[in-house]
Amino acid sequence: MPPAHPKTHEQVRALRPWYHDFSRLGLQTHFPPRRADQLAALLNPLRRRLDAGYVEKGERFSLRQFIRPTPPAHLANQRAKEQVIEAYLRRCLDDLAETPQTTCLDLFCADGYYACLLASLRPGLEITGVDLDAQEIRRAQTAAELLGLPGLRFEVADVWTFIRSAPTYDLILCTGGLYHLRQPADFLRALRPLSGGYLVVQSVVTLETDDADYFVSPAPGWQHGSRFTHAGLGRWLREAGWDILEETLGELPANPRRCDRGSSYYRCRATERRSAAP
Repeated sequence: MPPAHPKTHEQVRALRPWYHDFSRLGLQTHFPPRRADQLAALLNPLRRRLDAGYVEKGERFSLRQFIRPTPPAHLANQRAKEQVIEAYLRRCLDDLAETPQTTCLDLFCADGYYACLLASLRPGLEITGVDLDAQEIRRAQTAAELLGLPGLRFEVADVWTFIRSAPTYDLILCTGGLYHLRQPADFLRALRPLSGGYLVVQSVVTLETDDADYFVSPAPGWQHGSRFTHAGLGRWLREAGWDILEETLGELPANPRRCDRGSSYYRCRATERRSAAP
């Protein structure tokens, strides 16, 4: 990849730290770590205790990592997640090849990495990304602009509020957000009317059990979110009106706790609504 233009370099650096690595899309978003960023990550557990509404998107950081820095955990996890998510997205886009003006929704979009990936896979898509974090949305808008990807729109909004008045979409992407919710099953039911097409879901799940009925909220060690199993997520999807086309249970190699280590993936299609019998 050719070196970034100085202006581009400055814009990206000003928005550090980035959660995703955009290098394969042609944008350098990761640089040698700043001690200020590492110190902020080190204080994340304290911030969670002081602010019950705080949603942690960055990685947890230990004193050992502060003294002897190691590569960010979320980058190792990104590589594991991306292999499955991209394959699912490609198959959805193949199925939607004949759909004019295909519309996509990326919920919990963070810095917009998967929205940008979608736009690079199929130019001409109309993509909306939604996240509650205004700084993440600034990163997403910057990345889309610098990569020259048209058709992307990003909005700062609570996902619950957004889906209550949103239009329908041909493809919905919901990665990395469900486990931050206290009521993920309710969210999947509320999401169903927004699509007559496809849904791609990824979530952290526990590997401590495979019981479909297992559910705890808040998540272990957190003051928000929840933990559940791959089987439980599949049951919720079916109950919400989604046909499961593919599913994968993998691991997030950089997450040491088994309750955080599972990574659940589903590719779904909206169940056809059948008219009532006469």
